Formats: sequence, structure tokens, C-alpha cells
Amino acid sequence: MVGRYSIPNEVSRFFDVSSYSWRDFAWMIARPMMRLMRAIANLNGTWHLRRLGYLDFTTNRPPGALAPQGGDLWFLYRLVRERKPQLVFELGSGCSTVILAQALYDNTREDGDKAGKIISLDGQADWASVTQETLPEHLVAQCEIRHVPAVKEDRGADLGFHYEHHPDGSPDFLYIDGPSLQPGRKICFDALHLEARFRQKFLMVVDGRHDTVRYLRKHLSKTYRVTRNRWLHNTQFELLPGSTDSMKREPEQFLT
Repeated sequence: MVGRYSIPNEVSRFFDVSSYSWRDFAWMIARPMMRLMRAIANLNGTWHLRRLGYLDFTTNRPPGALAPQGGDLWFLYRLVRERKPQLVFELGSGCSTVILAQALYDNTREDGDKAGKIISLDGQADWASVTQETLPEHLVAQCEIRHVPAVKEDRGADLGFHYEHHPDGSPDFLYIDGPSLQPGRKICFDALHLEARFRQKFLMVVDGRHDTVRYLRKHLSKTYRVTRNRWLHNTQFELLPGSTDSMKREPEQFLT
């Protein structure tokens, strides 16, 4: 006769958990790994950019300025070198402005027909000035930095900001890392204002800003391939060929 044994309470509690608890446990394991991978990406990117001399400008930035994130900057540099955009719009200036301009400059040196320009908007006049003052002289022709105030925008229950006015022209690359957001106002609406002007082969990169990404996925009119980079916390929206308004977006993809 086989005896029946009760399962200890500790074991029972371990297996009798909600899916929410399992998600918490999975994130507890995943977060340190993601932080480690991001740290490795930053070290790798910083090494490549310093070897090229492209981070020398950071010595002229004020003590309170954000430190350059090598992983993000190297990612942007390689993307612009590969895609060779003609007109880049950047929302939120900083170290990325210089690196994007450097990538455009290198494209021009390689092929004069591939000359491109970046126009960077910043809602804070002091930081726009800092970026302008630290811009290497050889990049001035590639780069224009403008102070443009950010204004509130409400779309029903969705609250956020957009820049008061946008540059003329049709961008084929848009980098969103501004304006500064607030609790309760976490969406940057600028892409919706600019979408009608996106060129074919357009690419947008959103740095973090998960509420903005969720809103854009739902409300952009055209068809995009959406790719999320888990390590660098950015999301890419690539306009698909032949895209027209009100077309279904492709499922999200992930880069690890």
C-alpha cells in the first residue's frame, strides 16, 4: 500500500502563483541581463567612436551635460552610414546631433552625390546653444540647430507635446529623443504632423519613449515595419515601399 504524503506549503505556494507573479519573476531575471548587454553595447560603441576621434567634442560640453551613450551613438552612426539619408530631422539635440552630422559628413566624403543635412530641434534654448558651441567646425555645413519651443497637444485622453513648428522639406530619417516629457504628458506627436512628408525609404528611430511608440503604432496612417532593439531601448519604424494611408502595419519585430 502506497502512503499519501502532503506537499509542503512552501512548495505548493511556489507552484500556485499567478501569471502576473511569473512575469515579475521573469523580469527579475531579465533586467540584469538587459542592463549587462546595454553596458557591453555602450563599451563597444564608445571604443569604436573614440578610435575614430568622434567623441573628442565631448570635452567641451559643460559638467551638467548628459554623458554620451556609446551604444546609442554607434548605432545611429552606422545606420546613417548604411542608409545615406538626404535630410535628417532630429527632435532633441545633444551628442547624437554631432554623431549624426559626422555620419552625413563621412557619407559626403565618400560620395559627393550622397551629401545630406541634419536639422535638429531643441525646446530648451540653453541646450541648443550647448550643442551648437560643441559642434566641430567641419560639421557646421552639415548641421543646423534650432531652438523651437514645445507646445502642449491633447488628443482626447492622450496628452503630450509637439514642437511649435517644423522645418521645411521631406525627411528620409527622423530621430525622436525630444521634447522633454512630463508625468501625464508622455507622448511626442510630431511624427503625426510630419508623416505626409515622409519620403520613400523613410526610417524613424524613437529612443525609449514607450508611450509615444504605442501611440504611433496605433495612429500612424502608412505601413511600417516596426523593429524594437531590446538592448538599446529604441524602436525603428521603416516605411514600406508602396505604402499608402490607412494600411495595416506589419507585426513588431525584435532585435536582440
